[in-house]
Amino acid sequence: MVPTFYPTLPGNVQPQGGAPLITLADPDLQARAQRLVNVLYWTAEQYKNQDGMTDPQTLKVFICPEFYFRKATVEEVRSGGFLPSTSFGSYPEEARYQLAEAIYQAVFTSPLFKHWTIVAGSICSALPVGPTGRMNLLNTAIMLRGQRPALDASVPYILMEKHYISDIDGPAKRAHANRDPTTVYSFRLNPDQFLDNLIYWDDMKVGLEVCLDHNKQVVRNAVNLIDQTLGPGACVLDMQLVTSCGMSIVDQAVAIADGALIMLTDGMSHLVDRLPEPIFQVGRYDAASGRTNLLDSDLFEFSELPGNPSYQVLDYAQGRYVAKGRRQGVWASESRLALIEQA
Repeated sequence: MVPTFYPTLPGNVQPQGGAPLITLADPDLQARAQRLVNVLYWTAEQYKNQDGMTDPQTLKVFICPEFYFRKATVEEVRSGGFLPSTSFGSYPEEARYQLAEAIYQAVFTSPLFKHWTIVAGSICSALPVGPTGRMNLLNTAIMLRGQRPALDASVPYILMEKHYISDIDGPAKRAHANRDPTTVYSFRLNPDQFLDNLIYWDDMKVGLEVCLDHNKQVVRNAVNLIDQTLGPGACVLDMQLVTSCGMSIVDQAVAIADGALIMLTDGMSHLVDRLPEPIFQVGRYDAASGRTNLLDSDLFEFSELPGNPSYQVLDYAQGRYVAKGRRQGVWASESRLALIEQA
């Protein structure tokens, strides 16, 4: 649970709690990556005695909110919004790969993250501006695996592009790279790219979405396409994950097996006079009613992160979030959750 809607400065972040030093060319990105890795190592230690943490048959799922990696200037922090002059808080396109590799090395080399799946929020980036002067933006979710006794043939981590820009994201919808037919991200060149939202690893089928993509039913449409092509029931998802900043679980967008889990974490904390804590949701899909039954928050416990910039974003909303007593930390299930709960 960390707010990500408003611009924040990177902060002075140092390795903590046994986390390795992260080295990236961009100091802003390095600080934010180091903070996430610190939080991951802190979480592994904080919950080491939690039910299922040492069980190799129990998958540990950790999700950060959308926009966890978004660059900001002092001017943007003061104004409370991202500006076109910085491509709305974007890093260079290649920073996505550098970030993913840095986090992966920090996670995969440690036995702390055996049997973990990590959604590292999303990173905003921009393609180089061409002769037309057009801005082509990307918002990329990163999903990684920790150690496994034996990895299957699938990739160890994936970069998955958000398809729809929301009105609250900042830029105009036409600034998205998939709207430009000259880029490799174009829907015109790759009309089935929403199939990228389906991840096959660990003998599981997982759907991953970023915020508005969930409301637009990107995963559900991908599942429907496969079922239409290969036959009904050809694609049954075991789990659905949503990283967001301003989204809740939408029943019509859920595309998992009956009794399976959908998990959402959110970074939205806006309305400067209120600044509520961001939400998380975990639910089970009920196929008979077409509804998602949310698990009661009493089934989860909250642990607040250490109150220093190596773990928390202290300048969110120019420090008003912290001043109001709002928390940043990790919600965790008090006991193991069955992957699929039979009625």
